[in-house]
Amino acid sequence: MRKISNKLNVQLIAELLLALGIDHIVLSPGSRNGALTMQFANDKRFKTYSVIDERSAGFVALGMAQQIQKPVVVCCTSGSATANYYPAITEAFFQNIPIIVLSADRPENLVDNFDGQTIRQQNLFEKHSVHNVQLSESEETDDLTRNMLLTKYALMDCINKSAPIHINMPFSEPLYEFVTTPAIEIDNLTVDEKEYQEFDVIDFMKRWNSSTRKMVLVGLHYPNEEFNQFISKLAEDDSVVILTEVTSNIHHPRFFNKIDQVIFPYSEEELESLKPEILLTIGQNVVSKKIKKFLRDHQPTQHWHLDEYWQPDTFQVLTDKIETKPEIFLEQFLPFVNPKESDYYTKWNTIREANHIKHKEYVNMIPFSDLKVFNSIIKNYPDNWQIQYGNSTVIRYALLFDHTVKNPVFCNRGTSGIDGSTSTAIGACIASKQDTLVVTGDISFLYDSNALWNVNMPKNFRIILINNGGGNIFKFIPGPSDTDVVEEYFVTQHHHTAEHLAKMFDFEYQVVSNLSDLEDSYSHFYAESDRPKILEIDTRNAANDSILRSYFSSLK
Repeated sequence: MRKISNKLNVQLIAELLLALGIDHIVLSPGSRNGALTMQFANDKRFKTYSVIDERSAGFVALGMAQQIQKPVVVCCTSGSATANYYPAITEAFFQNIPIIVLSADRPENLVDNFDGQTIRQQNLFEKHSVHNVQLSESEETDDLTRNMLLTKYALMDCINKSAPIHINMPFSEPLYEFVTTPAIEIDNLTVDEKEYQEFDVIDFMKRWNSSTRKMVLVGLHYPNEEFNQFISKLAEDDSVVILTEVTSNIHHPRFFNKIDQVIFPYSEEELESLKPEILLTIGQNVVSKKIKKFLRDHQPTQHWHLDEYWQPDTFQVLTDKIETKPEIFLEQFLPFVNPKESDYYTKWNTIREANHIKHKEYVNMIPFSDLKVFNSIIKNYPDNWQIQYGNSTVIRYALLFDHTVKNPVFCNRGTSGIDGSTSTAIGACIASKQDTLVVTGDISFLYDSNALWNVNMPKNFRIILINNGGGNIFKFIPGPSDTDVVEEYFVTQHHHTAEHLAKMFDFEYQVVSNLSDLEDSYSHFYAESDRPKILEIDTRNAANDSILRSYFSSLK
């Protein structure tokens, strides 16, 4: 016998979600959302997951939505539980990942009246969402109709704008009364096809074909073979250079995929000679601070940004907003492109080839360290494993090495926080069912350690933890080292390892502290198992900061 909530508004929400094809629900325990939990968990049409920590749950849902490319619901009780979703919602907002926050609330008359677990939940995510709805508790016909329309419009916005929304539902007790036969059923709903802004492809073509120096900079982008093919065709032109990062998820021999290696060691005069006349940016956030500084200091004459959601003026010289899907624009644009005789590609490629040799020579001669570790682990990624990188130094090290199309790469670069990298990767693994590896630093790992407290943990999930004993990025970036308190308040040195966490959460665990043991560990680490695994790489005794500084000096 299926027990579902007797509350009509709860049945209404469930039916609307299913009518729009939304069936992934991440639930966190609580009493005020008990009617919602009972409804979802007892309906086999939903895929439900229990994640106790709401902050982790938000990122788990983000990882799921990242992979399935459709909305995922997070549902929690009232009070601070809802606020704990905020880090994941900000990340989802700037990555255009569709998350539906479905929060239970106390009745409106209890807000600000010192009732337990009661905060101002209405419009809590207003600054980082595209739609916020406060539903009525009433089950009168007019109120049910209003709730249905408000919810439907919110869900449509979530889908069409691929962004977070918030639906807040007040509940009065009793919360757990049930029925066995639903009173509400809704047929499948269709989502209106999204309309994009028109663009003058002939105008763009004329300007593009008249220029001898064009740069395409691709930021964070979901893997897409059609997009990869379009950009590859642009790269055939000697007047074009294509700059990418590991999170761009596109690959071609003519792409410049290690930006910092190319532009770091040159004078302002030399950099001026490398600047483009036209800059076409595609996708979302770019990690490299060096390319941002280069293009702000050596601005192109024209900057076109191509994206259906965001039109940021990252380099303070934006001239053209192309508000459509990149594939739509490129499909129309490419037939009009004529290769232009130019030495622009050759100039960039000469630098790349010279610095690639310097890179190999330097990495081969250095001792065991973070840089040496990344050289090893990236070369040994198994084919068809999904890679999820942590933030801070981890993603920056990853940018210095080649990756292949056989490993899709993801990283939370919407707000670039360290707070949910492991949780996001777990959600991605659950939803995609693909073998998944998260590469993370020690501070990020410890900060998100509740991610391991997950009853849905996949067996094919792996963690590589690079433990250098603190937040080493503060030894690299300018400023903190001049404060006299860098070790205590910025780096936050510690002596913790993952050993006890691994034991508590039933992960296989291994620690290595030299290159030989690291190289020997991969076959077992990636082998099938009935438990997830953690490989901890101890680099605490390495001179990581000086080795990285010397690396960039070696490119000069």
